[in-house]
Amino acid sequence: LFGVQGPSWLTSTVWAMPAVILTSVWKGLGFSMLIFLAGLQSISIDYYEAAEIDGARSIDKFWYVTVPLLSPTTFFVTVMSFIGSFQVFDSVFLMTEGGPARSTSVIVHYLYENAFMYFRMGYASAMAYILFFMVFAITMIQFWRQKKWGN
Repeated sequence: LFGVQGPSWLTSTVWAMPAVILTSVWKGLGFSMLIFLAGLQSISIDYYEAAEIDGARSIDKFWYVTVPLLSPTTFFVTVMSFIGSFQVFDSVFLMTEGGPARSTSVIVHYLYENAFMYFRMGYASAMAYILFFMVFAITMIQFWRQKKWGN
């Protein structure tokens, strides 16, 4: 309409992965916001009243009451988002099928190709085990850091 050529989002090797990432983030945003809303609603009003009596401003209540009390929720959302990011398959499969030039082929899509297109079941199951242990190890590191952080 205006004579400006837009990027070819799904056919460009440069723009295909950002398009898949943007779609995946948009897809997971609702779940994360719902969990944060539940976490915010679980914070008792007594903490805010006590902070107000102590003379805390709004920004102080946010940083010294809300953020620390939301740390378990933040930890949960972080762990679940991390695990979900390693298991992204549907966006890649539906939008680009790993193309163009394999620029959007992620580990789960590569696993799928090896198992169900090339029928290399042993190789695919070995990849699945490696993916499991990678996600498990990084999740355990996140649990360890959470305990070290204080909550």
